Amino acid sequence: MNKWISRPDEVDALVEQWADAFPQYLRAEAKTQYSGRPVWALTVTDHERDNDDKPAAMFYKPHAHEPAPIAAQMNVISQLLTGQELDGTATALPREEILANTVLCFMPDANPAGTAAAPVEVWDGTQYTNEEFWAWMRGIDPETGKMWKRVDVWDDTVEDPLPLRYGIVYEQVSEHEYVEPNRHRRSTLMQWVFELRTRRQWQRMLALHQTEFQGQMDNAMAILPCLYDKQPAELQEIEAAWARRIVEAWATVPGGRPKQEIAPLGYTGQQRQYFVDLWGDMYQDSAILTSEIRNNSLLCPFQLEQALNEQVIEVTVAELLD
Repeated sequence: MNKWISRPDEVDALVEQWADAFPQYLRAEAKTQYSGRPVWALTVTDHERDNDDKPAAMFYKPHAHEPAPIAAQMNVISQLLTGQELDGTATALPREEILANTVLCFMPDANPAGTAAAPVEVWDGTQYTNEEFWAWMRGIDPETGKMWKRVDVWDDTVEDPLPLRYGIVYEQVSEHEYVEPNRHRRSTLMQWVFELRTRRQWQRMLALHQTEFQGQMDNAMAILPCLYDKQPAELQEIEAAWARRIVEAWATVPGGRPKQEIAPLGYTGQQRQYFVDLWGDMYQDSAILTSEIRNNSLLCPFQLEQALNEQVIEVTVAELLD
């Protein structure tokens, strides 16, 4: 089997296979998108043990144009459940220790409808320029022929002009409405995040992203919350140490070139306000980081995209075991 799995139909089939084969270790739950596709929350632990006091981590991939975090999560889950990577290689992870002592919830793809609409399985820089890629991401602006605007929610009966092609980053939530998953509470991602937070305390929450690092040689970056300076000091210390550990681990991956600077999310204006409004309360009680791995670049082959994403997951799990 190929080590890279990111297409929604392949993800669904594998999740169903795993749920049947490993009921002791996997609880597979789904919320259904307006499109009809399931958005999985996959809780991996030894469910026959008392899980109330286990440290927990939540991993989630919001954006449909960033497929490497899907492949990475699916390969890590495979190792935890089967003892093997998806290609049959024996895992190097301390599988039994992880299952016995942590609770891990993976959301491999928060917008599978968008992922299914992508023209490629992986963005590796061989088929689309970044401008063409961005037009797939947010849609084609009919006035410029380039990327359409970025908003938290839009209605195709109201917007004028409409994009010539709807961007795959947006999740359709009703007949005419679309949202960006990590910027609006009606997205399936945020429905899951809010529900999961009612179930238990999450010691780590990791948002898995990709970006283009245009004009740079870097291929990985750890980002602190935009409200980092207003977080409790204890969380600041945890996040800073966690982020530094991630950057150091990326440097050990062959081809890894992490950005050494670690800083809060640098958005300003409305883009920043989306996070303040939606995530602000969470920043007060959970350690939260964002990882960015290079996307759509000949400088970062898809195997490296996957490896860097897997590394950040593995470091986060190691944080729980320490």
